[in-house]
Amino acid sequence: MGNQEAVQAYLNQIASAAEVEDGTTLAALLKIGDDHARQLNGALQAAHGSVVENAVRRRLNEQWAEVVWGHLRVLRALEGSGRSASASSPKRSTSVEDEAGIVRAAELQNTVAQAFHQVFTNQTRWCLPVLYAVDGDLRALSIEADTYLQRTGQKAGRLEDAARSMNKAFSYCVTDRFSPADKSRKWGTYHIVNLLFRIYFRLQQTNLCPTILRSISAGDLPGLERFPIADQLSFKYHVGVLAFYNENYKKADEDLSFALWHCHAQLKKKGASSRLVKNRLLILNYLVPARFILGILPHPTLLTKYPALNYLYGNFVTAIKRGDIKLFDQSLYDLQRDLIDRGTYLTVERARALAVRKLFKKVWILNGSSSRIQMTQFQKALHLAGAEATLDDVGCMLANMIDKGYLKGYVSYEKQMVVTAKEDPFPSIQRLAIS
Repeated sequence: MGNQEAVQAYLNQIASAAEVEDGTTLAALLKIGDDHARQLNGALQAAHGSVVENAVRRRLNEQWAEVVWGHLRVLRALEGSGRSASASSPKRSTSVEDEAGIVRAAELQNTVAQAFHQVFTNQTRWCLPVLYAVDGDLRALSIEADTYLQRTGQKAGRLEDAARSMNKAFSYCVTDRFSPADKSRKWGTYHIVNLLFRIYFRLQQTNLCPTILRSISAGDLPGLERFPIADQLSFKYHVGVLAFYNENYKKADEDLSFALWHCHAQLKKKGASSRLVKNRLLILNYLVPARFILGILPHPTLLTKYPALNYLYGNFVTAIKRGDIKLFDQSLYDLQRDLIDRGTYLTVERARALAVRKLFKKVWILNGSSSRIQMTQFQKALHLAGAEATLDDVGCMLANMIDKGYLKGYVSYEKQMVVTAKEDPFPSIQRLAIS
């Protein structure tokens, strides 16, 4: 097939899919990793740009022509950059000039997304696969472009540009008030929200997420349970992490547990693919320390199954169980960088109070479960555990435990002792979390 014939055949496929509202086929024809990219490669490189553009504009209406011509320009930019658009035949860039082409491709993909979003406002649910393909490629190319720009000491920002464009797509989904319920663009809301959340998390701009959540609440959407399970899982993961960051550990536990359970169901259903296993680890990274605060420690088999999880949290579990302050503090010091990188350092640090509580409970037991214990007894226990503390420090620890409900009683600073409740002075942390 000649170059012109290849381009014309492609355009005929586009026109046919749009005419019959075949969103799945149209999405593939506008996705950079699809086979058509490889098939059109020679034609796009050989033909003059104006010749291809004229062919596009003759065959398609104005709006779709903008989208398709933009897409073909993206393919040319990717092939010219040394990075093949076809997933089946990737190539590596060979020079800085070649790599810079990825920035151009990301910019062009943004124009494709903007052009498609204008088309999208007049379409219904059938067009959602196209939206996912176009905006998904926009996110991926923007990340790649920013990586290149940062590596070469240039100002990044393509991903922020992509987020602004996708925000329009989100708005077009959530505010669709005229399409019939079963054909509404609202059915694409959570997929686009998840794309936006992934961008905001990567850019460390999670402060923008609450605005999205408020729009969802006001959007009169179908219940989340009616959306595809992949959209539910991803959404629950993101809102669970947001709750974790806001120290709302009950909600974090609820949402992350939902994501973990359904991820586990997907694993059993589809087989243990590396992507799903990775997703499960991402969820557990936040769920395990969130449950520390709720008094729930992971089962040993979980840590055995996931060595990376055991590396991060195994010693803290042991320290909390034993009241081993020295082990806790040393582990916190050794793993500081890893925990900061994963966004869990502050929560794990807060869990130190549980190790202190366990140690103090041992002191209470060794004192015959007496309701009156001298503060020096706790100070000695801390010393033996490798944590030096003044009596004022001990008083603060005890007061904090009482304030959190970890210990029932009061501190008598005048007599330098703690007076505990006679019944259940160390109530279950889990019961406290539920109440």
